[in-house]
Amino acid sequence: MLPDGVSLGRLQGPLAALASISPHFTGAVRIDGPGGTGFVLTQSGNPYAAAFEGTGRDLLLGGDEAYRYLLDRPSLDYELIAYTAEETGAAREVARETGCLVSEAGAKPAARTGPEGADCLERIARQPGVIAVSIFHEGFALQSLGSADFEQVAAVAEDLLRAGTRLTDDMSMGDLAQVILETPAGKLIIAPYGDLSLCILARSDANLGLIRLSIRGMQDGPA
Repeated sequence: MLPDGVSLGRLQGPLAALASISPHFTGAVRIDGPGGTGFVLTQSGNPYAAAFEGTGRDLLLGGDEAYRYLLDRPSLDYELIAYTAEETGAAREVARETGCLVSEAGAKPAARTGPEGADCLERIARQPGVIAVSIFHEGFALQSLGSADFEQVAAVAEDLLRAGTRLTDDMSMGDLAQVILETPAGKLIIAPYGDLSLCILARSDANLGLIRLSIRGMQDGPA
C-alpha cells in the first residue's frame, strides 16, 4: 500500500543509528527479517508512522507501540526507501487510514548512543568540575550523564551551534569547534559531534582546558 519510492540500499543495525547515518532522511525504513516485517515512515528525520508484524502474525503493532518496539531492537535488517514530497503525502495518508501514525511523544528518540559515544561521555563526566554531559540531536537528548535537565536546553543549544557556525563561516574562521558560555555560577560548553551535538555543564572552578581536550578527543574519534 505504501509508495514504491527509490531504494537507497539495505542496512543492518539498530534503528537508532539511522539518526547518524542519515539524520534528515525522508521516506520509508522497511524492516524485513527473521523476526517479522514492518516499516517506519520519516520526514526530514522525524518519524510519523510505524507498523510491525511478527513472524506467524503472533505480534501486530502500530503507531507509537510499533515504533518503540522497533527502536528497542538491538539489530534490524532494513531497507531505506527515499520518497518525494508527493510520495510522502501518499504514505502519510495510508498511515492515517491504517492507524499507524506516531504521536509527537512516541517519536521521541530513546536515550542511547553507540558504545564509543557512551565511553567518551563517561570520560568527560569524570573530569573534575563537570556536573553533567549529554549527546543530543534535533532538539532531543539521546544520552545524558549527571544531574541536569538537558531536555529543556537541547533545542536552544543546537540553535546556538547553528548561529556559531554561521558566524565562523561569515568571518572565514574555519570549522566551529566549541561554543562556551560562562557565568559566575558555572560554564556551559556546546560542541558539534559528527551529526550529533555535545553539551557539558560544569562548575565555575572546573578546568576548562581538560574538558576541552576531552571534547576534542571525542570529536576526533568515531561518531
